[in-house]
Amino acid sequence: MTGFNPKKRPLKILGLLALISIGAIYLINPNFEPEAEPIFIESFLLTDLNGDQSDLIEMHQSKFLIINFWATWCAPCRKEMPLLNNYHLTKSEGYPNVIGIAIDELDQVNNFVAELGIDFPILVGQSEAYDLMESLGNNILTLPYTILVNQEGMIVWNKNTEIKTEDLEQILNLR
Repeated sequence: MTGFNPKKRPLKILGLLALISIGAIYLINPNFEPEAEPIFIESFLLTDLNGDQSDLIEMHQSKFLIINFWATWCAPCRKEMPLLNNYHLTKSEGYPNVIGIAIDELDQVNNFVAELGIDFPILVGQSEAYDLMESLGNNILTLPYTILVNQEGMIVWNKNTEIKTEDLEQILNLR
């Protein structure tokens, strides 16, 4: 017969308190995640708008860099492009550069870029661009996806939805 064992009671209470504490952390900060391993960009080849291969790591050049994954068929992506282009055209010296990575067909991307007058560098890919996006922290593979890479090549900020003005302000405060 199993009965009440007073020696095990403190262990049960400690276990219960631990569970309550973890739950409280999530209630206070619903975005809390256990510390994850830092993610760094690496050498990765994609096609530029001229059809030539470009290496992402060479474009980084040890500077802060905003990388935006998008597609022509993605409505929030289309909506954020003018904001990113305006930032690119008006950014001050020392501010992060912008690179777009379109997950799309080269012809469609070229037409879209010409239509909107996008001036920042764009790379294009299909499944390899999805693989890159996933390796850079977007495990749910949603678009748009934007990251900020620091001087050491480590991702220090990311967002899985459309970029807004306040996001750019937050990014600029991180550099």
